[in-house]
Amino acid sequence: MVWDIFDEIRKMQEEMDRVFDDFFTHSPYKQVGPGRALKGVEHGRQMPALRKAFVDVQETDKEIIITAELPGMNKEDIELNVTSDTAEIRTEKKEERTEEKEGYRAYGRKYAGFYRSVPLPVTVQPDGAKASYKNGVLEVILPKKEVSKSRRLSID
Repeated sequence: MVWDIFDEIRKMQEEMDRVFDDFFTHSPYKQVGPGRALKGVEHGRQMPALRKAFVDVQETDKEIIITAELPGMNKEDIELNVTSDTAEIRTEKKEERTEEKEGYRAYGRKYAGFYRSVPLPVTVQPDGAKASYKNGVLEVILPKKEVSKSRRLSID
């Protein structure tokens, strides 16, 4: 798969259009702009909670290496599930903050998360998988499942 900058720009534009459409269609500020309803979208729809993590998949002779960018996450926030043909990465981080001082009270909530299901190009051995996380980058190394070599059979 070849990375195309114009495809990324188109995706960003579609996401921004969706955000503005949602704001003007499903908010008390409808009078600010006309807004147009998206096809097939019910009223009250919220922004997706989990963003799609940026992932790179490399294949060597003996293994598949997956690198995922998960900025702002801690190692404890990451859930990684691997099967013989798929790797699933899910993270969630929730924060609540309360600050009370003389004359005011402030509450804050923060939620961030990523999700990505990565189909693998070959069958792997999930039991031999290794993962490491450093500076917002998750690296998963999956050993390929060895394909049994063919052998010549004698016919009786």
